[in-house]
Order: sequence, then C-alpha cells, then structure tokens
Amino acid sequence: MITVIGKHEVKDAKTWKVGFDADETNRAKAGVTVNGVYSSVENPNMITISMEFPSKEALDGMMGNPDMQKTMAEAGVIGIPEFQVLTKI
Repeated sequence: MITVIGKHEVKDAKTWKVGFDADETNRAKAGVTVNGVYSSVENPNMITISMEFPSKEALDGMMGNPDMQKTMAEAGVIGIPEFQVLTKI
C-alpha cells in the first residue's frame, strides 16, 4: 500500500468536485481509497487529494489510462498533476 498526495489546479473547484465524485466507481475498481480532498486557502481552485493505492503500478496504470485523462480534462483539471508517492515507515 502506498500513500499518494496529488495536487493540481482546476478551472472551477465546484465543477471539478462533481466530476471527481462521479468517478468513485473507477477509483474503487482500482483499489483506491480517498483519505481527503482539500482546496488551498489562497487559491480555492488548487486541489490536493490524499489517497491510498495498492501499489505504484496501480497508480501508474490509473493515471496512464486515456479514459482517466479524458475524465480529468472534462472535470476542468489545468496542466499536469503533481504526485508525491509515499510509503509508511
């Protein structure tokens, strides 16, 4: 199990959240657990997500999937998401 902290900017946080929530089924199929979804105090359209993935390969597979790229674009993600991939010690 790995912890992933993902960060990206979106066009509109409320619109993005609707799209994010609608994709829960795909996250569940990939074995992903969302620990929290946050927006920046300074920029409400800067989103940070804390998640647990079964493995780095699961993260790579999910993020490399063209359907995921399309879903993110439709939800209003701007630019390329940044990920910190962590393991508990």
